[in-house]
Amino acid sequence: MALNRRDFIGAMVASASLTQLGIPAASAMAASSAGPESGQGEWLRNGMIDAGGGHEPYIFIVRRGGQRLDALQISEYQQSEALIKKLHDQGIEVFHTHLYKGFGMAAEKSQMEGTRDAVAIAHRYGMKADTYVQWGSMMYETFFAEEPRATQWIERDISGLPILITYGYQQSFRYMPCFTNQEYLNYLKKVVHYAIVEVKTDFIHFDNFNLNAEPSSCHCPWCVNGFRKYLRTKHSPKQLRERFGFENVSFINPPQWNSDDPPEDMEIIYDPAFQEWIDFRCQTMADALQQVSEYARSLNPEVAIEINPGGINGENRPWTSAIDHSRLLKFTESFWSEERDMPTYNPDGRLISKIRSYKLARIYNNVLLTYANHDPVGMAEALAFNQTLGFVGNNVFSPATLRYIDFYRKNKDMYLDSEDVTPIAVFRSYASLTYHNSRAQLSAILVEQSLIQSRIPFALIFDEHLHDLSKYKVLVLPNSECLSDEQIALIRRYVEGGGGLVVTEQSGLYDNWRRVRVQPGLIGLVEGQTSGVAYQQDVTDHVDDTGTPTRSKIGSGKVAYLPFIQFDGVMPPPEPYFWVSNIFWKRPKNWKDITDAVQWAAEDQIPLTLDGPDFLVANCTRQTRNQRFLVHLVNYDVVKTPTLSNLKVRVALPKNKKAQKVTLYAPDANDARSLDFTSDSSGTQFTVPDMKAYAMISVQW
Repeated sequence: MALNRRDFIGAMVASASLTQLGIPAASAMAASSAGPESGQGEWLRNGMIDAGGGHEPYIFIVRRGGQRLDALQISEYQQSEALIKKLHDQGIEVFHTHLYKGFGMAAEKSQMEGTRDAVAIAHRYGMKADTYVQWGSMMYETFFAEEPRATQWIERDISGLPILITYGYQQSFRYMPCFTNQEYLNYLKKVVHYAIVEVKTDFIHFDNFNLNAEPSSCHCPWCVNGFRKYLRTKHSPKQLRERFGFENVSFINPPQWNSDDPPEDMEIIYDPAFQEWIDFRCQTMADALQQVSEYARSLNPEVAIEINPGGINGENRPWTSAIDHSRLLKFTESFWSEERDMPTYNPDGRLISKIRSYKLARIYNNVLLTYANHDPVGMAEALAFNQTLGFVGNNVFSPATLRYIDFYRKNKDMYLDSEDVTPIAVFRSYASLTYHNSRAQLSAILVEQSLIQSRIPFALIFDEHLHDLSKYKVLVLPNSECLSDEQIALIRRYVEGGGGLVVTEQSGLYDNWRRVRVQPGLIGLVEGQTSGVAYQQDVTDHVDDTGTPTRSKIGSGKVAYLPFIQFDGVMPPPEPYFWVSNIFWKRPKNWKDITDAVQWAAEDQIPLTLDGPDFLVANCTRQTRNQRFLVHLVNYDVVKTPTLSNLKVRVALPKNKKAQKVTLYAPDANDARSLDFTSDSSGTQFTVPDMKAYAMISVQW
């Protein structure tokens, strides 16, 4: 049950009113009554090419130290008309610049006014403006001088000491603000008001959008009392007794640690208070974002909101950072991921990509911004899976970057209003991934890797999406250990209605609190699982090959069960907090069993068949308004294999549609090329004669 933080925290916070903090009363009233509007940031739906000057204001460059002697001149140039005009002439559509870093609005006044002037210049050139605002860092030396009450707005550890943002010991001047404190959120709204009303920004980038990992979580009175209030509001007395064994939670504390039991060594989280604390922290961040984004929307519905929470990179984000993407991305149009998983294919068979993060963005109608500039494969990946380039760098572009910018602008209509063609849904269970990341995350990544490298189009879905699976032919549960009774009922209904289901390993063994079920939750669906004895074995090495895969028909549906996923080789050592980093990202030994099971459950309704090497990846999109099916191809090994030739492709068009024209587009080709094709009852076949890093094929019907 999702709770709005205003339902439980208001009585505990001696909040200053918005008018006391300098925000006009009319705007404050609008913020309290405004709800989400589909029109917010609608311009972003047309894609974006974002670049600009630096996002660090001069005051921070000086305080951080180590700057060049000409740092002031560089800073001034990054907001100059000369730079903005240069970016415009190179095809940049959105100018990125700093606005507020966390020193306080008084300390940053002159530089914020400089941003206002730079945004006016960008608008004069017909560009949008993307302004950087610090979400989660307070430069206390100046901030406390400006706002003496802010000493009560910071996170404090169990000893009462301020919690530093994790940027190394030479940035100890940065404190973490506490998002259970309404006064800090009110101050943040002052910044948002200035950004929208004075600067007239089109796009707000909230940076440092996360909390620190344990043991550096906040134990201030607002958090401790808020956590207890949260438990009483979320659960009835009966549920509290079921959850904890008692109903008086007035003395429950956040997790505490010692040197013998550090949090980074805890593989499985089963303590109910720990589980609820993770949920509380995630919900606090989501509620704070909702409050601030609704306020921004009340000032200008067209302002796009973007946060920097990271993407899907194998980390247990709810546990380490209080980030549950499914709660956050309802309130944004874009998000940043600074993951350094640069796309490549390794000699050991690992294909490194950001495809998971792009798929996360697409399921929530967001645009992902990430480091893809200067790298042809990175930009190819963005076009294929993001349907836009997003962020392309600061102000010096490589020839490859300029080539991709030109290609995207020339062919932009191919990407607008595109819909991913994804008949397969891979479920990412919040409870499973959060409470046993080392196992559930690894299984999810290995299953996803099998589909990615087999060029089987799929979507990533999350808990809320189980309520409507009608658009998917197959649902995959990759070791989804923790399933609630409601989720199991939804899955049964889906299969009984004709859906295909692929289940692996321990899926359904536990409920959503990670309590062991007396009988497997999917009993009756998974063939041969008549008791919980064998099903409950806690195998952790992922190379055990006991058990036999099964397939069965349940009514008009199909169910395939794979009792194990074999990691190919010796398992790498676990990372701290059991982060499944890209050293694990390779197809499992039994990947063919996984893809065969998916294809069997899909009843041959996979829209794309493509022969090619392991490092060739594909995505499929559809534009109904233009009556075309688009195949996007990315060569992840372009450095060693600069050209791929004679790629045979088959696509299945919508029912009763017939191909009229097939055209090949590529950034490395001067002109589009028409391709010969044949059609039969199974679809349309054609051959891609050659490609380098990226190719897009349009099949017009």
